[in-house]
Parts: sequence; structure tokens; C-alpha cells
Amino acid sequence: MVTVKLKEIGKNFGEVKIINGVNWEILKGELMVLVGPSGCGKTTLLKIILGVLDPDNGEIYFNQKLMNKVSISERNVGFVPQNFGLFPHLNVNENIGYGLKMRNIPKNKIEMLTNKFIGMLKLEGLGLRATNQLSWGQRQRVALARALAIEPSLLLLDEPLSAVDWASRKEITDEINRMQKRLRITTIYVTHDINEAFEIGDRIAVMHDGKIEQCDRAECLIKTPKSNFIAAYLKNRRVGK
Repeated sequence: MVTVKLKEIGKNFGEVKIINGVNWEILKGELMVLVGPSGCGKTTLLKIILGVLDPDNGEIYFNQKLMNKVSISERNVGFVPQNFGLFPHLNVNENIGYGLKMRNIPKNKIEMLTNKFIGMLKLEGLGLRATNQLSWGQRQRVALARALAIEPSLLLLDEPLSAVDWASRKEITDEINRMQKRLRITTIYVTHDINEAFEIGDRIAVMHDGKIEQCDRAECLIKTPKSNFIAAYLKNRRVGK
């Protein structure tokens, strides 16, 4: 478990400022949800934390260690991308164990951890199946199992349910919440769905134009929005609530 702290993080793509002075803290063991309209910088910010992108300015800390120059492999971060990122030439077992294999973990421990997360994520009987033979919900579970199998200090999920049918979505969000609480992994969960955010998050950070406009518990966001944008965004997005 880690505390993640961002100080004045900025990122430009050419002349376009994507991330604009973000200050943000995610507490140990917290499930933080990051929401905001398309193009506000959510995925870019996640990739900076992961280490895929370098910030143009600012500092990233895991606990109190400066991470700006630390490689992806040394950050011990599990990542579930929007498209799941599963390898089509590998079966379920091999996909889950891939990160462990890349870390030169002994074969018997790879098998033990693979079986552990197959059981925890209800994938029994699917270990030898090709990923293209799985439902979207099952693929999501495999991607989550692969991210968790490396026993990360931090888990990042980038719109993990965007391709999942509505019937499976509630079941998987409940599963993610249960797993996160059980394993106590600090987690950042990106979504465009306010209802999903309110259901799953310990706190919710609302992003707009490259900045975190407000980070708070759901009830505080509703009762005391800190800007007209926050109030309008929540009102327009919270369908049926």
C-alpha cells in the first residue's frame, strides 16, 4: 500500500496544455475514483502516475519517495487499460501469470498465484481457454487478475467497464470493490460514469480542463460543490438519482 501525492503536475502535447498544475493525494488503501468529461486529462494523468508518460513539470511521490525518474517496472503498479490488453496468443492462465514471468518469479509460485486469483475472481475452469472465447465480463476479470497477481502496491484502472454490458457491470464493480477492500491496495479508478463513481469510490476527484476541481466524498460533492462546473456536472450526469 502506498500514499500517492502529486505536486503541481503539468503536461503539454505541443501547444496544448493537457494537465495544468494538478495537486492531488490518494491515501493508503483508498479506492479513489477520477471522473470528468472526455478530453479533460484523466487518462493522461493516470499514465503519468503509471510512468508511461513523463510530466513536463511537477513531482510524483509514492509514500515519500520521489518517482519522476523511477521506471515503470520499479513502480510496482498493476494496470488495467480500457481494452484489457490481453494477449490473444496466450490462454487465461498464461495471461494472468505473464507479469510474474517477466519478473522471473519461480514457476511454482506463478502457478500458486494464478490459481489464487482465478479462484478469487470466479474464473474456475477457464484457465486453458483462449481469451477470444471469453465474454467481455470474463475478459475484464482476467485483466484484473493479471494486474493483481503481481501483488502491486498501487492499482490503476482506466475505464475498465466501458466495454462491459450493463448486466455484468454491477456484478464486476461489486467484485472490484470487494477485492480492493480485501487486499487493501491503494487504487485509482478512472470512469466517465458518475453513478459508477458514487457506487464504488471512497472519494471522488472531479477533473476539468486539466485540473482537479474538487476531491471529496460523494455526499460532500453533492451538498457542497466548490464550483459551478461541479454542480452542473453532477446534476447532468447523475441519471436516475
